[in-house]
Amino acid sequence: FVAASSGNIKAEREKLSSALVLLFQVAATGIFTSGNLLLFFIFWDIGVVTAFLMINTLGHSGSKIASMNFLIYEIFASVMLLFAILLIYFYTPLHTFDIASIISGASQIPTSTQSMIMVFLLIAFMVNMPIFPLHSWLPDAYSEASTQGSMIIGGILSKFGAFGLLLSFELMPIASHYSIYVFAFSVFSSIYASLVMISQKDIKRIIAYAAMAEMGVIGMGISAYNTFGTFGALYGMLAQGLSIAFVFLIAGSIMHEFGERDIRLLKGIVMQSKAMAYSFVLGIFFIGGLPLTAGFIADLLIFIGAYKSFSFYAFIPFASIILIASYLYYVANKSIFECSSFSKNVSFIGASQKIGYAIFITALFALGMMPFVILNAVH
Repeated sequence: FVAASSGNIKAEREKLSSALVLLFQVAATGIFTSGNLLLFFIFWDIGVVTAFLMINTLGHSGSKIASMNFLIYEIFASVMLLFAILLIYFYTPLHTFDIASIISGASQIPTSTQSMIMVFLLIAFMVNMPIFPLHSWLPDAYSEASTQGSMIIGGILSKFGAFGLLLSFELMPIASHYSIYVFAFSVFSSIYASLVMISQKDIKRIIAYAAMAEMGVIGMGISAYNTFGTFGALYGMLAQGLSIAFVFLIAGSIMHEFGERDIRLLKGIVMQSKAMAYSFVLGIFFIGGLPLTAGFIADLLIFIGAYKSFSFYAFIPFASIILIASYLYYVANKSIFECSSFSKNVSFIGASQKIGYAIFITALFALGMMPFVILNAVH
């Protein structure tokens, strides 16, 4: 779907791009359906290597440095994850990688070992989401990747970390003792990312920090460790994945058609492509979680769950959501809808992008108006 919706945004090597998209699809399917921790780890690394190649071989001018920075963080995360999995295997009575068996027998793991496992898991998964302070790879990786790479890394790879974080709360009985720490890091990460975002002028870096702030909200839902928080986090992964991929698609379209990423140099886009301009506005609605969108359902469930666990502190990330939506509106008003001058290098807006916009918009509104279709399946 990523390849199809961004079909007119040419990659340097189209065959390689298509192969990497398909390989990442294998990794994502394996991660989200695996009932075995060893397979989970294998598919995790397949996804990481694929994302590295997407940045390194198909990215923009700064992709080499961005990809190496990304790889260093991901190797560190993989080592932490492997240590945790090995400790689980050796200390679980049945000595198994089967997730269901581990959950049933994890209470027999010594408390000190559970704590060590939990720390390793939290570090590994916080790198991928990413959560402050393990986020330094994010702005360059998201902005220097190809459009397909940005959509996949922002929309799916970050969910490897969120899904793993949720899984770690299911695996270890001691996880409830760590929920307050995950909550604190997630809330701070969300606020931090939104504050850094408002100083950015590169449209892809703006979206990157918006994605990080949203992942902080999802992390807060996971840390709530109750039904509302868990359902909200799962729905948030779906909603945020679609909305971030959507705005990265628009950003890629803008770069391809107008030859610029700097919002100070992008002017009059609405006069050249109304579909692109108004789709960006809808992207703001989706990220901001307006009613009738999937993000609204996710945020509502997350904040209810977080309030049950952390009282009024749960509403602190509201500030980051408001700040993100406000700054994105400012970007749209001062750049896309500013018609005092026009950007150069304008070409025809391809049909595949418009089809991609339509599919994303339909999905995000449908999930916002019919949430129980997904929630009942998750239950």
